[in-house]
Amino acid sequence: MIKRSKQLKIIDKTKLCELKVHPGLKSFFGYSLQKSGFILRGMMEEHPLLSENELTALHCGILYILKTGAVVNQLTLGTELGIDKATIVKIIDKLEDQKLVKRVVDPSDRRSKLVSLTEKGKKFLEKVRSVRSELEEKAFATFSKEDEAHLRRLAPLFLEAVMNLKAQE
Repeated sequence: MIKRSKQLKIIDKTKLCELKVHPGLKSFFGYSLQKSGFILRGMMEEHPLLSENELTALHCGILYILKTGAVVNQLTLGTELGIDKATIVKIIDKLEDQKLVKRVVDPSDRRSKLVSLTEKGKKFLEKVRSVRSELEEKAFATFSKEDEAHLRRLAPLFLEAVMNLKAQE
């Protein structure tokens, strides 16, 4: 549960994720949104499913992208995520080492590598989805179903609006 104090404590069954939250800034939408995301990401990464496999939310995000069944060029994937070449290679290496993805040479360009999700990766992703859903369910426990639906609908729209605003600069 959440204790309202200068230090926000969110108690997970196995670990405690602490984050300083200044009460004077909680009324700022961007601040609250960023801190909420940071805390949820931390709780995901503390979960044994990820921590014991030394994986992060970013690794899981890449698995979700590959879930569509698409075979993706690893450098294109990095570019689309804003990740440099060396970093995306290391991330894919980690996923490949755990047999969650496989890399093959692009037949149309031997210098290029294509990445796809393995069966093990699909099964792992289902477990991640379950953990994520459980955490979100707990986070939304004090919300009405209507408020939860509104927030889930509006969050991606807000992100798109902010991205469009930035693109206009």
